[in-house]
Amino acid sequence: MDVAFDDPAAIAALRSRDEARVRQLVAAWTPGMLRLARAHTVSDATAEDAVQDAWVTVLTGIERFEGRSTLRTWVMGIVINTARRAGAREHRTLPFSATGWADRGDEWDPAVAPGRFHPQTGHWVSSPLRWDLLPEEQLTAAELRTVIDTALTALPQRQRAVMIARDVLGLSGEEVGTLYMLGDGNQRVLLHRGRSKVRAAVEHYAATSTGRPDPAAAVPSRARMSEPAVQRRPARPGSREPVVCRQLVELVTDYLEGTLDTGLRDRVQEHLAACHHCNGYVAQVRRMLDLTAGLAPTAPLHIVARLAAALRNATGSDITTLGVTGR
Repeated sequence: MDVAFDDPAAIAALRSRDEARVRQLVAAWTPGMLRLARAHTVSDATAEDAVQDAWVTVLTGIERFEGRSTLRTWVMGIVINTARRAGAREHRTLPFSATGWADRGDEWDPAVAPGRFHPQTGHWVSSPLRWDLLPEEQLTAAELRTVIDTALTALPQRQRAVMIARDVLGLSGEEVGTLYMLGDGNQRVLLHRGRSKVRAAVEHYAATSTGRPDPAAAVPSRARMSEPAVQRRPARPGSREPVVCRQLVELVTDYLEGTLDTGLRDRVQEHLAACHHCNGYVAQVRRMLDLTAGLAPTAPLHIVARLAAALRNATGSDITTLGVTGR
């Protein structure tokens, strides 16, 4: 998000309703606000209206901002609450299956299909496609960002909201925990599942677009056998057992977030030093996160213009004239 969020002058501009400065804030903040709002609504139009309503609340409520949270957390909290209310209205008028909010069960899906690991050893039998090493002429960064954006939009709502907040908008884990009232563990589960699905979508696209076999489809029949429980269980803190590939893919988010205990982190690093497939897996997750952070939020020109016009009309007059206007 724009550095103006952490600029004390932004609060002063909002409180004084300095037209030029507020217009700058609208242009800078609205794209990210739209991104976050869209995680809670079915349609772009509803997200746009929610963001305009959020701006009304920000401008009418700035005098009550006491600084107990960051300005960014306060503003994004308003966006989330406004978008949730708008989304709830959509849900009452749409079939349940159209909302995308229903089933949370897939939040516990494995990061990688179990059939891609050997049933006895837990090591890869269908290793990751190293799309991150493909030359630009075969797979451009712009293509990959489009695939990531599409996959992100298709995520279950809670995963999508957390991943947008963390990986696109750059909010901290603490901020996201405050905004969504999520504990650290639950937040990392949502983030991990979302990232895993997006990575899988990129891998599938890279395979099909470059004429390579899709690793997820090319699973040897022996790997579809039921595996012993020792390979199903997660790697445990305090244990001295070596980490295997199937366990490592479930630890990637905690590893990259720096939340593993020292012993488990050391075991992960030992495994990465010996396994080039897992090393590649972690490298492409890092690359995916770099590309995701590069998804520069953009706002349709019409909503920025609409907000700017409403703000211009409201400057120096009753701020409630910023209410939703026709498109």
